[in-house]
Amino acid sequence: MVRFYTRDHENFTISELGDIALSIDHEKIMWIDLLQASSTEIKQIEDIFGLELPTKHDREEIEQSSRYWEDSRLIKINSYFFVSFFFVESAKSHYNESVSFVLQDNILFSVRDSELQTFDMMSKMLLSHPKELTSGYDIFMQIFDIRIDKDADLLEYASRESDEIRKKLLWERESHSIELLRKISTLQEFTLKVRQSVFDKRRILTAMAKSPKLSKPIKEDIVIMMKDINSLIEFIAIDDNTLDNLQNLFLAQTTIEQNKIIKLFTVASVALMPPTLIASIYGMNFKFMPELGWSMGYPMSLLLMIVSAVIPLLYFRNRGWL
Repeated sequence: MVRFYTRDHENFTISELGDIALSIDHEKIMWIDLLQASSTEIKQIEDIFGLELPTKHDREEIEQSSRYWEDSRLIKINSYFFVSFFFVESAKSHYNESVSFVLQDNILFSVRDSELQTFDMMSKMLLSHPKELTSGYDIFMQIFDIRIDKDADLLEYASRESDEIRKKLLWERESHSIELLRKISTLQEFTLKVRQSVFDKRRILTAMAKSPKLSKPIKEDIVIMMKDINSLIEFIAIDDNTLDNLQNLFLAQTTIEQNKIIKLFTVASVALMPPTLIASIYGMNFKFMPELGWSMGYPMSLLLMIVSAVIPLLYFRNRGWL
C-alpha cells in the first residue's frame, strides 16, 4: 500500500497510489508512505521520482554506513522502531522493526513492512495540525520526536515494573518464583531493545546535524532531541543497574531459602544421630548383653533416644540456629 500526503495551501490530503494522478505537482507532495508495498508499486515510485528505495536487506544492515547515507541529491536513513506487546507470552514480544527513510526534494519517503503506532499518530497529526509541517524534513523530525517520546513512555513503564518486582522481593513471602525471574529477564530484554533503538536515533541525528540540507530551525530541533535522547540513555543505564540488582537480589533470596532448607535437614540429621546410635547398639542382639534380660530395658532405651534427640535441639535453639 502506498499513501501520498499532499499539501494544498494549509490542508493535507491522503491519496492512494491508484487514485492519484501521476502528473501531480511534486511540490505539493510532502510524504509518501510505503507500507508492505509490492515490487511493482516500489518500481513505479522509483521511476516517477528517479530514486532507488532501500530493500529489506538494506534496512536490516547494521553497518554505520548502511544506517545513514547522504549525497548531493538525497539522504537515506535506516532506523529501528521498537515494537512491544506487553501481554503476549511469546519469544518475539519485544523486537526492533527496521524502517527506511529517503529525503529528496523536500519529500519524505518511508518504507516499512509493519503497522506502527508512530506512523498512525503522524498521519493524524498531519490532518489535525497541518500548519506546523511544511516539508518532508519537518515530517521526518516529527516522526522521530514521536518515537523518542514513545521510547520514554516505555522506559517509564519498565521502571514502574522494576519497582513492583523490588517490593515483591523485599516484602512478600514466597516471591522467589520462576515467573518473577522470567519477568526480570523479560524486562532486561525489553530495556536492551529500547536502548538499541535510542542509540540508533542518536547516531542518525548526530549525522543529520552535520548535513547542509537541513535548515537552521531543524538543526535547533535536533539539538533539543539530542538532549532528550541523552537523558533517556542515562535513564536506561540506571534501569539496567536496577534490573541487575533485582536479579542478584532474587538469586540471593533463593540461596537464603536453600540454606534454610539445608540447615533444617542438617539439624534433623544431627538430632537423630544419638537415637540412631542407641538403637544400633541395642539392635546388635549379642548373647551377653546385660540389658537384654532387663524388664525396663525397652522403655529405658526409648527414653534414652528421646533425651538424646531433645538435647541437640535445645542446644541449637539456644545458639539461635532454629
